[in-house]
Amino acid sequence: MVVVTGQNKVSGNPDDAMSSSDAEDDFQEPATPTATQAGQSLPLLPQQFPEVVPLNVGGMCFTTRLSTLRRYEDTMLAAMFSGRHYIPTDAEGRYFIDRDGTYFGDILNFLRSGDLPPRERVRSVYKEAQYYSIGPLLDSLEDVQPLKGEKVRQAFLGLMPYYKDHLERIIEIAKLRAMQRKARFAKLKVCVFKEEMPITPYECPHFNSLRFERSESETKLFEHH
Repeated sequence: MVVVTGQNKVSGNPDDAMSSSDAEDDFQEPATPTATQAGQSLPLLPQQFPEVVPLNVGGMCFTTRLSTLRRYEDTMLAAMFSGRHYIPTDAEGRYFIDRDGTYFGDILNFLRSGDLPPRERVRSVYKEAQYYSIGPLLDSLEDVQPLKGEKVRQAFLGLMPYYKDHLERIIEIAKLRAMQRKARFAKLKVCVFKEEMPITPYECPHFNSLRFERSESETKLFEHH
């Protein structure tokens, strides 16, 4: 057994002794300097925040209460200003967030009083809400236009198997037809049909009025996968 003391003295059996190079390999200094070795240039956690927080979001300045930023616990803003993470400050002492601040005011307005942005900014604010992980704002924006219409459209397209593949094929045929006719555009007639039972309320009124009588060959031709 070998014992290494503060004076690098070694005691033990001669057969078990390590060379000085082996001892140096086992007691290497850490590669990354600690805060003490760097002159304590790194901040000590947890970070303390004032009740009124000045912010610099991508060069745009805002001021809000700390409780507003912590309104919802599972958001990125609440985590950033929880004291567990270090946030740098600019020359004026404002806490800096490296993000475009164009729609950050809409984020704050929702955190303050639940206000939603105007329709023309809904998509952009939704993107920012995704970045900051603000679930309540995401849920609220999905229930207003234009996101609500897009949500309904995606749900409808989910009922149409291989919609994207068929759409790409239709465009390919239209381009070919336009090239053959040397025209600027081409018109195609597309017939969409469904042989399963209706699964949405919009299909029910028309379902019983449809009757198809086809031969066996026609059935195979119109079979839908």
